[in-house]
Amino acid sequence: MARTGSSVIKEKDNVKNERNNFGTYWQILHDYFYVDSSNITTARSAGEELDFFNLYDNTTLDSADILASGMTNYLTPYTSKWISLRPINQQLLRDKEVMAWMQAAEEEVSYILANSNFYTNMPSFFKSSGVYGTSVLMFEDDADSIIRFHNIPVRDIYIVDDHRGKPFKYFIDVEYTAEQAITRFGMDKVSQDLRDTYNRGEVSKKYKFIYYVGPRENRDIRKKDKANMPIEALWIDTVNGNILSEEGYETMPMVAHRFEKRPFISYGYSPAMKALPMARMLNTIAETTLRAAMKATDPPLAMPNNAFIAPLNYNPRAINYYNSGIKPGEDIAPIGNYGNVQVGMAEIEYYTKQVRATMYNDVFVAFDQLTQRMTVPEVMERVNEKMTLLGPAVGRAMSDVLIPIVDKTIATAYKAGRLPKLPDSMMNDPRYEVAFTSKLAQAQKQASLNNLTTAMGIVGQMAELKPEMLDRINGDGAIDDIWAITAAPAGSLNSVDDANKVREQRAITQEEDRKLMAAQEGAAVGETVSRANKNNREQ
Repeated sequence: MARTGSSVIKEKDNVKNERNNFGTYWQILHDYFYVDSSNITTARSAGEELDFFNLYDNTTLDSADILASGMTNYLTPYTSKWISLRPINQQLLRDKEVMAWMQAAEEEVSYILANSNFYTNMPSFFKSSGVYGTSVLMFEDDADSIIRFHNIPVRDIYIVDDHRGKPFKYFIDVEYTAEQAITRFGMDKVSQDLRDTYNRGEVSKKYKFIYYVGPRENRDIRKKDKANMPIEALWIDTVNGNILSEEGYETMPMVAHRFEKRPFISYGYSPAMKALPMARMLNTIAETTLRAAMKATDPPLAMPNNAFIAPLNYNPRAINYYNSGIKPGEDIAPIGNYGNVQVGMAEIEYYTKQVRATMYNDVFVAFDQLTQRMTVPEVMERVNEKMTLLGPAVGRAMSDVLIPIVDKTIATAYKAGRLPKLPDSMMNDPRYEVAFTSKLAQAQKQASLNNLTTAMGIVGQMAELKPEMLDRINGDGAIDDIWAITAAPAGSLNSVDDANKVREQRAITQEEDRKLMAAQEGAAVGETVSRANKNNREQ
């Protein structure tokens, strides 16, 4: 049965009820870590001063920015290549045409993403994930930049997971003015109330709509029009439940990153959630320390009730009158416990470190904390060790977000004729895998490379006693593993066939050299024997 506008509204309301607690939680996180994002449960006007009511220290704001910048620059760096494509069929690795096509696709993906708004959206995307635990990115075809991206505010998104824990339905709250709605959908599609509002000239009055994206329940797979694509996208008028517009996609045009994922919960958990208790403590201590510093700077005074005639004036060169029967220098003095500002500063420093560590700041600013006496390999090992702490979050970012984006970009570029024709050898098996070459991705693979080098080192030492052990080592296989782990450029590696040709030529050359050397040795021996015989005859 086809999905109706009313059924979408009902399902969205049910999903909204399940998300209510997260909404309240997100607002608290917003107030400490992300005050420049959209409020979740409170309403504020655009351009209104940001609310810093809970903040007496900017550590939480700064730590969220460092986490977002680090995830962006270390996982999807703008200035360097961060993806590598390889055919899944290992035999195609030896095909030069296939590898040339893969390289062309890599370069085209890098070019398209660099010339789209991808890199301007990723910091906000990862910041939302690091603070709220959940972030959603939408992408669609664009006539100018091939592909265009949109960050969906977490306030407006509702997610439904499938049985595998993967998002497969999205409900988005969208607010348009009357003029925007009529421009977007047409006068004949919107509700009568909206048309009346527009005709009265109230073009700025806002109306709410729902944008639903999910699997299409009924379709004719023989047809390729939007109404029969696997993914449907519906615009719903919340006033009358009408479907204003119906769209279709071949693949899901949205991706979601959950920083930490728990079973049977559609929304993620974040480092900021773990850091929130320490963030509260930090700001409480900062407020207390500030009050202590203020009292030490401008302390309260104690004076007898027959002293100065109020009000007192503490301005420079001020004149204050008092009763002649008291001694101002002796009877009036500062009073109170001013506290220990140094203790407060030490506590602030402690909780600042705790917040930054929980927000993984030490992963991305590791060089600031390393001793200068360490060697370069030791420094890199320490940095890789810290980066592996982000393994689960990085893994979800690669599998749930970046791979779908790369796949979509390649498919769009191929349809637009921006990629070479598929080689004949790929026609029957065009599958490929995406390998990531950024620092964070490589840090996750460092353990595999360490295991390989450790095993090789141990075997090498034991081979000094039993050289026949080296016969078990597959050198070509080891090289393939190293190139796969490090995602080194495939063009710099000869195929096994090419390597065998080089080996055969080397063997032929060595055999010729051996024969030449043997001939030279034989001639030398003959000359020596001849000279000896001559000497014997002369004697």
